[in-house]
Amino acid sequence: MWKIWLLAFHFFWMPEEIKDKLLPIKEDHVANTQQTTDFQQAEIRAIKNLLENKAFALDPVVIDKVLITLQCANENEFKYDNIITIIDYSLPSSHKRLWVFDLNAKKLLFHTYVTHGLNSGTLFSSYFSNKVNSKASSIGIYNTEKSYQGRHGLSLRLDGLDKGFNDNAQSRAIVMHGSWYAEENFIKKYGRAGRSWGCPAVPLRLVKPIIDTIKENSLLVAYHPDEQWTKQSKFLHCVPVHHDNAFHSNSKKTWTEAVLREGILFADLNNNGRREENEPIIGITAEQYQQLFHIKVPLQRMLRRQINGTEYIALTDKEIKTFENKQQEILNSVNFIIPEIKMLRGYYATEMKIISFGTIKEIKYPLKYGIIDFNEKSPIHLRTTNKFVRWIGL
Repeated sequence: MWKIWLLAFHFFWMPEEIKDKLLPIKEDHVANTQQTTDFQQAEIRAIKNLLENKAFALDPVVIDKVLITLQCANENEFKYDNIITIIDYSLPSSHKRLWVFDLNAKKLLFHTYVTHGLNSGTLFSSYFSNKVNSKASSIGIYNTEKSYQGRHGLSLRLDGLDKGFNDNAQSRAIVMHGSWYAEENFIKKYGRAGRSWGCPAVPLRLVKPIIDTIKENSLLVAYHPDEQWTKQSKFLHCVPVHHDNAFHSNSKKTWTEAVLREGILFADLNNNGRREENEPIIGITAEQYQQLFHIKVPLQRMLRRQINGTEYIALTDKEIKTFENKQQEILNSVNFIIPEIKMLRGYYATEMKIISFGTIKEIKYPLKYGIIDFNEKSPIHLRTTNKFVRWIGL
């Protein structure tokens, strides 16, 4: 108590010019703080009005999460620029589910398609992971970093800010890049976008303007109504929330690749019943597939790289059996395809290559396994594998 009286005594006898300098400081600080808070609240209201424009078709729940993210970023003094990117992974990949807004100009800059990871789902995404090699998308808040030229061309590094949900983004090489299987014509043709290994891939024609706009310190919100993320993200709770259990982002629903993967045919050149990297798979173009089988093209068996701008489908045992006793034109549609490693932009990249064994004379199934006879070459035995082939499946 005596210390308080001593301070009061000193203040009472303090020269007036010093008092005048000290007292207004506190008042100005309060006023400035209030003005800053009022400005931020007004700005959030203006952003809310922007996002709620019905023409943009943003879900109200997504808008709510974005606004909370911005408020939490402000309260925690997280610095970001005027651009924000929103991905709504609750929508199917056949929908435009990526938005880019200029928050200063209160303007929508881009609204387009974006892919999800191979193991996140097919049309819809329902499984997300932060694990290396999961081949799944990661939800949460990201900060954009610098762009670079990678194996996919122009790409953008993403820094995952949500611990346990996307903070392994860099170790997983999760980046934004362009892809032919995110183009609108591909989606309209096949019913959905292809799938990446976890990267948010956008249409090739838009990759440069999008990356040039959002790169270097803008926020990216990858939304999905995931209960754990909603409860645990520091960007959705400005006051830290403590949990007894460790963070983890894997959804309760699991994804079993082996169950969903169909067996595909390969040429058993080594005659050992096991597919090795030098042994080609058997495939035809997607257009030929539709003409022959009159069914929807199975993207799960589409090659992850085009060959001369054309999509190819790996064939199954059941499908190749229909080629028995077919005319030469149909036999000529069969291709033997292998991966070819090339150096692109300083990175090793996998491309597809068709190899020739000569003119096919006949495809037959005398026993359990098929045989392809050639006019000029020894027969090749066909075998099936349902093991993961890294360059097959979209």
